[in-house]
Amino acid sequence: MRTGVMLSFILLVSSCFRKPLPVTFSHTGGFILEDTSRSANEYLQSFEDDGFPIYYLGPSKDTINIGTRYWRRGECRFKEYPAYCIFRYSTSNVSVQVDTSFPACEPVEYLNKEGFIDHYCDSNRYYHASTVIIRNLYDTAVSLGITFCVSQMHREMLNSRGQWVKVNKKLCEEWICGTGQPNIYLMPGELIISKVGHFNGKHAIPCRLALGRSNAVAQIYSNIFKEYINDSLLRVIEGLEYNQSSRKKAGHAGFLSSHTTVRTDRYTAVCQNNLVW
Repeated sequence: MRTGVMLSFILLVSSCFRKPLPVTFSHTGGFILEDTSRSANEYLQSFEDDGFPIYYLGPSKDTINIGTRYWRRGECRFKEYPAYCIFRYSTSNVSVQVDTSFPACEPVEYLNKEGFIDHYCDSNRYYHASTVIIRNLYDTAVSLGITFCVSQMHREMLNSRGQWVKVNKKLCEEWICGTGQPNIYLMPGELIISKVGHFNGKHAIPCRLALGRSNAVAQIYSNIFKEYINDSLLRVIEGLEYNQSSRKKAGHAGFLSSHTTVRTDRYTAVCQNNLVW
């Protein structure tokens, strides 16, 4: 009994000396963004690490507070099943803007035993990133799929032949379990705030984000921004277009299956290891 009381006291005292999470204020998209997150200290290593987590879904206002990404099931900030919604996107109803004017942090964090995100877990990772703002420009709700990520978005990079190359799959193209995940609807006048992680290298490559339910429909593209990648990732985008064409000619349906395995394993780890991306 006495040992338990002492242990609880020690944990309480130690928690008091933890550094509070820093708060940054940035002007973006016509509002002030208040972001509570640790400082970024590393870069993405693989194209398959894109997740596009949702940090805010709601109306635009003078100040928007974000920090922890949306995660818990039954999240009340998600609206369910409007009477009518749009499934195909165009520049007249949806816009995507990547704001690289200020630094942001995209954390990969773990849950504690109570099911809440543990900001002080030693295994957490903090990646350099920029904010992504998706707006509904129309007078009708827009469907953006399921899960707590922008599941219908992927990244593209421009190779030396002037071709925009899709460097990873959309989350909605992967084999993931959607049980208990929310439907994402963007109501008229609302916006989503997400983040896109950055790489580090000596090669400056034009980059953009593409939003669409599948590759068979028209995509909505973000503004173009620069991404800096290393030699290894450069070889991927220079050879990706050729590899994709070769597989189509050979009749193979599986595109970059090794990369798919990596991504699927990562999302499997979300359920197994309480990882929150």
